[in-house]
Amino acid sequence: MLNRRSYLGATAGGIGTALLAGCLGEDGDGEYPDSQLRVVISWGQGGGTDLYTREIWQHIADNHDVGVQFENIEGAAGMQGLTDIYSADPDGYTLGPINSPDVAQFLIQEPGFGVDDYSYIGGYTRDVWVLVANQDEGFDDLEDVVDAYDDGDIEAIGGQPTGSPSHILAETMQNELDIQWDNYIAYDGSGAVIEAVAGDEVPVGIVTETAAEDAEDQLDVLTALHSDGSVVFPDLPAYTEYGYDDDIDFMGGFLRAFIAPPDVDDDQLEVLTDSLEEVLESDEMEEWAEETGNDVEFIPPEEALSVMEENQEEIPANIDLDDLE
Repeated sequence: MLNRRSYLGATAGGIGTALLAGCLGEDGDGEYPDSQLRVVISWGQGGGTDLYTREIWQHIADNHDVGVQFENIEGAAGMQGLTDIYSADPDGYTLGPINSPDVAQFLIQEPGFGVDDYSYIGGYTRDVWVLVANQDEGFDDLEDVVDAYDDGDIEAIGGQPTGSPSHILAETMQNELDIQWDNYIAYDGSGAVIEAVAGDEVPVGIVTETAAEDAEDQLDVLTALHSDGSVVFPDLPAYTEYGYDDDIDFMGGFLRAFIAPPDVDDDQLEVLTDSLEEVLESDEMEEWAEETGNDVEFIPPEEALSVMEENQEEIPANIDLDDLE
């Protein structure tokens, strides 16, 4: 079960100067980083991963007085962007986000490398998926959605691409909770799912709590799909409050982290990790977290990797991967 820890409120204080001192570049001149960072986001703009990544790495780039280029490289259920990160020059200037359920795509697509091959910078939050609905449907809670599927009033559910974490979660809801949707409609990222639900293209969708918070006025947020509930929506009922066992928790919640290509220099990686920790514990990020409801916490790189490896065992133990190809 995921343990959502509260935001770490300590300020950066006197450690800022030490962290920003960096390390020498490859040629021994200047400090690292001393040129533009390239941040590859494997999902579309407007989703939770995109929102977090842009906010965090803009602060880090500003602290180091360097530029940052954000690239949304979508496709193959996130694997196109993750492959770009893996294949990039390990010079310490290319990095990007990874979410623990992304492990499924490594198992399905078998790209020739795994989640444990990357250089881990650290985690930045723990998140949950939520169920959202078009406001015109008039659903008050999860029970209304289940009844609508059973009665044939609705048939579809929206989520990210086939084989993605939200698709696996939808399949798990069908198998373990007996929520009998008929058609899974795939979109590129939570932002696109929100647009489809709000525009009545699909009645119900699965999105991250972060993305849902930014679109709360466009749709109804019905249920947290993890038994711990939602930090972003503290009053939102968890699915287990409707009598279900916590059988989908392994997919309903997840850890978000940042990675770099394999074999990044240890000194450079340490600078990136220290810079991430400093920003996550800064007053600016605390204010952003309070204003947006997007919880943040620094998670050491070794812990982030451990969660990825745990998912690598849990997913095939609970899901028939052949059904997702």
